[in-house]
Amino acid sequence: MQGDVSFTFLDRIEEVELNIVDRRWQSALALALTLPDICGGIAFPEIVKHYRDGRVMLDRQKNPTRDVGTQYIRWFDEYAGDYFKLSQSDEKPYICGERCWQLRCEYLHQNKGFLNDENNIRFHLGLNCGMSVCQLESMNIQENGNDIRIDIEQFCLRMCKAAKSYYDKVHLEKDFSLYNTPVLDFIQVTQKKKAASIIALVCGSERYAKGLKETLQFISDQIMLFYTPESAKTRLGRHKPDLWIVTEDMTSQPNQPWRADRTTPVILITGNPDAVEIKKNSGKLTVLSMPLSIVDLRKTVEIYVS
Repeated sequence: MQGDVSFTFLDRIEEVELNIVDRRWQSALALALTLPDICGGIAFPEIVKHYRDGRVMLDRQKNPTRDVGTQYIRWFDEYAGDYFKLSQSDEKPYICGERCWQLRCEYLHQNKGFLNDENNIRFHLGLNCGMSVCQLESMNIQENGNDIRIDIEQFCLRMCKAAKSYYDKVHLEKDFSLYNTPVLDFIQVTQKKKAASIIALVCGSERYAKGLKETLQFISDQIMLFYTPESAKTRLGRHKPDLWIVTEDMTSQPNQPWRADRTTPVILITGNPDAVEIKKNSGKLTVLSMPLSIVDLRKTVEIYVS
């Protein structure tokens, strides 16, 4: 549907990559940390929350409530872990699903991602480390602790690769559109509503006429240019446009079809508004003075073709 520009799963991955190119590290990391949220919900819809008595917890729509954390952790461990190994020969990745979930919650909700005393885990974020895990200085390593210093760029790139790989494997059988972000482009919606409005623009100057058309093209994609009243009369025949736009030089020529058209509104662009015979066109004539304001022209046209 025109006007529907909802953000898809692939759009989100692409935006992470664009943020990396633009060196917008906070935005890149925030979006990358949400990819397992989407993938976990798609991969494991059966993982839901339960009350202590075993009953399934329902949301306001009476649907089972996602156990987002468990989904997130399981998806990361099963589908993303291999992308977070320092070497393919490593038995385990340098960050597991549980730790990634912890980083996600702290960074997105508390803007932290650096320290978690409760679990004795310390995250350290870095840039330009040259590898996926930055080397810690010995003075920063504390006993009985677990310090993880993450290169933001490498972390985001690896998460994107994992998400793309998962999408390629399952997108034919899984419905990723369930997790689209609904977005409506109101300019496109307006264009769709007004695309059927025919505007007849009659102007003796071809250059000026084309300039007016370009000014109004976002309002209607059916603007017909005529350089004489006769050409407009001949081409339109018995058909009536939704709006006439006429420049002053056309009012002195014969066979003016907009005068015979008693129902279609007319916008007259003139340098001498006091000389216009408004009474003869009462109710359908709007006069715009030159020099012409583009804003006034657009607003006036929108009144008639909206």
